[in-house]
Amino acid sequence: MNLSWRRIVILLTAILFIGGVIGFQLLSKQKTDSPRKPPGTSSMLSVRTLEVHNGPANMPIPLQGRLAAYDRVDLFAEVNGLANQGEHPLKEGIHFQKGEVLLQLDDREARLALQGQRASLLTALAQILPDIKIEFPDRFATWQSYIEQLDPEKKISDLPQAGNNREKLFLASRGIQTQYYSIRSAEERLSKYRLVAPFDGVLTVVDVQRGTLVRPGQRIGQFLRLGSYELESSVSISDLGFLRVGQKVTLGSEDNGKSYTGLVRRIGDQVEASTQMVPIYIEVNGQGLKEGMFLSGEISGGISENVASLSKDLVVNGREIWQIQDSSLIKVAVDVVRNGRTNAIVRGLKEGALIVLDRKPGMIEGQRVNWITE
Repeated sequence: MNLSWRRIVILLTAILFIGGVIGFQLLSKQKTDSPRKPPGTSSMLSVRTLEVHNGPANMPIPLQGRLAAYDRVDLFAEVNGLANQGEHPLKEGIHFQKGEVLLQLDDREARLALQGQRASLLTALAQILPDIKIEFPDRFATWQSYIEQLDPEKKISDLPQAGNNREKLFLASRGIQTQYYSIRSAEERLSKYRLVAPFDGVLTVVDVQRGTLVRPGQRIGQFLRLGSYELESSVSISDLGFLRVGQKVTLGSEDNGKSYTGLVRRIGDQVEASTQMVPIYIEVNGQGLKEGMFLSGEISGGISENVASLSKDLVVNGREIWQIQDSSLIKVAVDVVRNGRTNAIVRGLKEGALIVLDRKPGMIEGQRVNWITE
């Protein structure tokens, strides 16, 4: 009994195995291969194109550089004294109007010494006034009036002019002119205890603090004029013929998105040995400008014939442009005559050629495309 069942199981297993093999072969014959794409073909792209029209074009000269203040002064002390605060705190970034006191040094000792010199002159004049009345009676009223208005606490006024050589020698023998000019020198020195703003501007560097003992020759800080800046750039020697002093320059900042108009103020005479470029200096004014800001722009250059002006984004690898020929993409080598801020002047494109305005991923030469001409 057991032997019969074993034979039946073995027979059924063999039948199932043979049936599976036959079924697999039948299914394999019924399966069809997926159609293959012909080699060299890809999906069709849709792109925008532009028809080339060659002709004359202005070749702007690119410029770039950083702004520097047109008026900048280093402030130095000419006298010694303790630093006191002026009309505003002596701090970086503080604005001053022209004539406002930047720094006041302690001048009490110098002021008292000057008042003593004026008092000495007053004494000397009072002593010679009787002699003047005898020797120069017609000049007595003039000198008496001068003595009456002479005040040791006020700035000295000009001495009366001598009426003749005899009076001149008389005054010289009494040392009147010597005392007078010593007072004028002391008054001039006293004015240097007050450091005033030479123009409307701002402190950018401060080297002393309130209460510091300042010595002659010591730097106080740095002061610059606001709103007036200068940009230093450079151009090639071949472009010098297109530049002139007073020429307008279009400049812009990528940081604030604003545009500015500058004027060429100076053109250098020396060629930089390493770059073979010539420096030029452009005056720039406007809101939002700061020292150290980077600006770029262009200035009108010469005219080139038989060229096309295109967006810089269309130039691939600095010397190639995508073009459509026989409904397929190709790369055409061009000669980039000049690169501006946004456009490039190129030579080498055929008249009426269709150049591709779109840069899409996966673009390859020989790829067939659909296009719309703008």
